[in-house]
Amino acid sequence: MNEHCLLNERHLRARKWRDRLRWKLLFVIAMISFSKPLFAQDRILDAYVSQGLKNNQGLRQQDFLLQKSLYALKEAKSYFLPEVNFNTSYLDSRGGRKISIPIGDLLNPVYTSLNQLTNSTAFPQVENVNQTFNPNNYYDAKFRTSLPLYNPEIGVSTKIRKEQINFQQADYDVYKRELVKEIKLGYYAYLQSEEAIRILESAVNLARENLRFNRVLVSNDKAIRTVVSRSENELIGLEARLEEAKYQSKSATAYFNFLLNSPLDTKIEMVETIQNEPTAGGNAFNKREELLKLESLAKINTLSGQLAKASSLPKLATFIDLGSQGDFLNFNNDTRYYFFGLTLDWRVFAGNRVQYRTKQALMDSKVTGEQISQAEQQLELQSQTASNKLNAAIRIFQASKSQTALSQQYYQDQQKLYREGQLLYIELLDAQNRLVSDQLQQSISYMIMQTRSAELERAQASNPFSN
Repeated sequence: MNEHCLLNERHLRARKWRDRLRWKLLFVIAMISFSKPLFAQDRILDAYVSQGLKNNQGLRQQDFLLQKSLYALKEAKSYFLPEVNFNTSYLDSRGGRKISIPIGDLLNPVYTSLNQLTNSTAFPQVENVNQTFNPNNYYDAKFRTSLPLYNPEIGVSTKIRKEQINFQQADYDVYKRELVKEIKLGYYAYLQSEEAIRILESAVNLARENLRFNRVLVSNDKAIRTVVSRSENELIGLEARLEEAKYQSKSATAYFNFLLNSPLDTKIEMVETIQNEPTAGGNAFNKREELLKLESLAKINTLSGQLAKASSLPKLATFIDLGSQGDFLNFNNDTRYYFFGLTLDWRVFAGNRVQYRTKQALMDSKVTGEQISQAEQQLELQSQTASNKLNAAIRIFQASKSQTALSQQYYQDQQKLYREGQLLYIELLDAQNRLVSDQLQQSISYMIMQTRSAELERAQASNPFSN
């Protein structure tokens, strides 16, 4: 007897274990089946975001500006390198100021005495010379190589260019995050318009079925003609709303494709919407690019003050000329030359210009510091506001979903009563309008919830992407 009871107990335990395992497997299968559309929707949206980041024209413009800043940095560094220039000139003149050189008056008496002493004509007479100041048939061609030995302005300018790259990079990232948000909002707007079309098409089908049913009642003298007229008017109104929803869907499609830089009528891929609530998220947010921009601007202002001070320091440079000068087309050892030198440039007095520039840069730095403090508070407020809006949107969506379920059940009950002849058509019509309105409101509240989620993601800068 005991053995029989023990066998029965083991059998019951085994059956309970199998039942638990079966329910767990069914739960896992249901969750997988339920999550597939959601994952597919996320995958499609991520693909569109990647496409927009790759093709958007506004983002390309920002990228060009960033590349321009990189080239500006290379330009600033080039001032540390030697500079080689080629310069040439040719001069030809007639007339102008002259100088008289009495060569003949000085030498001819001496030459005459020498000829008499030597009893010869070995020393001829010479004429006086009139030499013009302007050179005639003269050229000068040279290569000048110059190199700054000490110039603090070059170093500070290079630092400013580097910081301008950080500023432009932050500006690029700001545009990038805004584009991601706009793409998501555009996609959700398109989904909402398509959901509205689906709901209104279902409502039109219901209205057509009611019209058909009412015509049957009138033909059998079970209802008056007014019921058919009311049904026809209701159908016309729903069809008009359906056309408006289709127009809104086309507009949403065009705007979304505009963000992707695609043809405006390109078909948008979508899957069946699974209306899940997103995570509300916290109030903490990552380092916003707007703050990085202001921090870079503060550094640039500080460096601008250093640049103003550097302009008052001495500048030392060296140069060497390698060239040739002489009569035109004459080039030999006598015409070739080199010329080496050092230059020192030091501004001694400029009416306190440097001090004024330094104070201007200091005021700019103070302004930027206040902007940073204000921006931190604004961004924190924006994050908290976005989180609160998302929480409110989730609650509204949950209430709307519950209301739609009640309206669906109420309409089915009212329709059953109407077909049994226990309800007026106006009451059925009221239930139908309430159902359509609640379904549209649920669709709108769901898309508002998704919009608030995208806004919170933007406010917290939580969407990771590589530069």
